[in-house]
Amino acid sequence: MENKPRGDELAFQTRICGLNIGGQNPPLVMGVLNLSPESFYKKSVQDNNSLLAAAQKMVDDGASLIDVGARSTAPNVVPITVEEEKKRLLFALDILRDNISVPISVDTMYAEIAAAALHRGASMINDISGLKNDPEMAAVIGDFDACAILMATQKKPGDPLGVNAVLSALSNSISIAESAGIDSQKIVLDPGIGHWVPEKTSAYDFDLIHHFERLSVFEKPVLVAVSRKSFLGDATQKPPEGRLISGVVAASIAAYKGGHIIRTHDVAETMDAVKIVHSILTKKPDVKKV
Repeated sequence: MENKPRGDELAFQTRICGLNIGGQNPPLVMGVLNLSPESFYKKSVQDNNSLLAAAQKMVDDGASLIDVGARSTAPNVVPITVEEEKKRLLFALDILRDNISVPISVDTMYAEIAAAALHRGASMINDISGLKNDPEMAAVIGDFDACAILMATQKKPGDPLGVNAVLSALSNSISIAESAGIDSQKIVLDPGIGHWVPEKTSAYDFDLIHHFERLSVFEKPVLVAVSRKSFLGDATQKPPEGRLISGVVAASIAAYKGGHIIRTHDVAETMDAVKIVHSILTKKPDVKKV
């Protein structure tokens, strides 16, 4: 089944955080609400005064979910403390929870932060460690009956090299999740595209997109998280500010090959791309026989 678009034989349908995913439904768009001044893409960073307007614009532009993150995971960034991450996130959630109409995801690897975020109205935890950074994370998500995004990780976030290693890491995270009581129908998978570890060159990312349909083996929603990332810059020789078009193209190909949720800084442009991908996959001409 390699190198083919998503077909009816691979399609499945589920419902996560109140949203229909898969089947004949178009891919969903998840807007990135970035609270981290340390981020590699400075233009995406929101402060306390701008975050609500930024989130509302994403919703108005078509985002079905908002993913709030307060810690940059870019290489060579000096990490902030757990307490600082928690402070940034909880302040944002207190503003957002009663003022936007879509489910909120929180991007964190720490169970303490996840629990506090779920208490404050978050519906989903986006754990880039695939439940392997904090041994309490899986239990917290299970106890709250929350949704989870699990990224491919062996020991460090995003460290699997090659498609087979990605599949193995995701399978392991699914087992951890289900053993801890996380509803199997509330799991989204993220193959971990990006320069997460020094050994991971852009070739691995392009190859993963090339073989993206292999992720359908799990019959779970798959997240496409390529927005403005460095592998795009390796190909185009452009900084994050110049990677809009390349990111939308990469996301479109991954969606065509089976991606269900596109996580992006650029909601309006990605929505246009999603409409085209969905039309290619579902629109059939009314051919009249003569």
